[in-house]
Amino acid sequence: MKFSCLRENLLQAVSIAERAVASKSTMNILEGLFIEAKENEIRFLGNNLELCIDCSITGNVEKKGSCVVKANLFSDAIKKLPASNQEVFVEVNENNVIFITCGNAKFNFSTAPADEFPRPQEINALDEMVLEESLLKNMIRQTVYAISQNDTKPYLTGILFDMKNGLLNVVGCDGYRLAIRREALTHEKDLQFIMQGKTARELLSLLGDSDYKVTVKVSDKQAQLYLKNCVVTTRLIDGDYLNYETVAKHENTLFVVTETKEILDSVDRASLIASEAIKAHVLLHIEDGQVNINCETILGQVKDKFEVDMQGEPIEIAFNPRYLLEAFKNTECKEIKMSFSTALNPVIIQPVSGNSFQYIVLPVRLH
Repeated sequence: MKFSCLRENLLQAVSIAERAVASKSTMNILEGLFIEAKENEIRFLGNNLELCIDCSITGNVEKKGSCVVKANLFSDAIKKLPASNQEVFVEVNENNVIFITCGNAKFNFSTAPADEFPRPQEINALDEMVLEESLLKNMIRQTVYAISQNDTKPYLTGILFDMKNGLLNVVGCDGYRLAIRREALTHEKDLQFIMQGKTARELLSLLGDSDYKVTVKVSDKQAQLYLKNCVVTTRLIDGDYLNYETVAKHENTLFVVTETKEILDSVDRASLIASEAIKAHVLLHIEDGQVNINCETILGQVKDKFEVDMQGEPIEIAFNPRYLLEAFKNTECKEIKMSFSTALNPVIIQPVSGNSFQYIVLPVRLH
């Protein structure tokens, strides 16, 4: 194998593909990066059997071939190449040694045969959908924060994609809070799958903010996403998701409209003396067009208040401050509407008009 390409393109492709490389594995081959050169195209592939990222760039291929290199070693070598030289020359000899040359800098190290490296196949899709990458990125970002970090219920460690009647719902939940992001799409068939949380977070780094159309193909066990600069193949999570549409089916008696930044900053100040170790809560007392916020721990006390528009009965209710802060930060709108019923039922956070998102947070029970 012998090829040359631009250093910038090589660095970008390697940085993308290595996101799917296993950091530690009983199969040593999975800690490597698959490289293939053919017909003026160089392909880079990382695969940890849960997530696979396939990225290709153009280059000058003098000799076709493939190999597997130690991913972190190859990546570090490319990063340390002199930036003043644009072209990188790569060659693998008959002894399976790879040589990397850029200007006066030269690296060489051993490689492994590519035969044993698992390469993805195009999946036998049961259905597919198409949406702009900026929209997909936004819908993931506004829900993935709410997924569970505990794998006792595996389906809660991923985000649900639920397409019904031309409306796509993306959902994240950890049992204490629920995030729903909705968007109308031109899609006739119903479709539902649970994407792994790790994959969703990687997609946030891979997706851009353009109107490029991303195709998502789905089979029983896998999803394949065709992005602008790579193809991502991921295993799906088995199991049925919870019935998220019934979570907030209760009669609300208090409605509050407030500036997002104002309530976010106020809760943030109150949480200054709270921590996961202390497990403190923030207490909201809402009455007469005013929200009084109080947080009291062994470290001290913080009080704050601000004016709001409200309709309904007063309420005193407590929350985990982190859950509120993460919900407020992901609203991406200037004003929000908060709906309450009792101190034991969750708050519903949504836009003042429309229902493009809905964040539901369970309160803390006060003794």
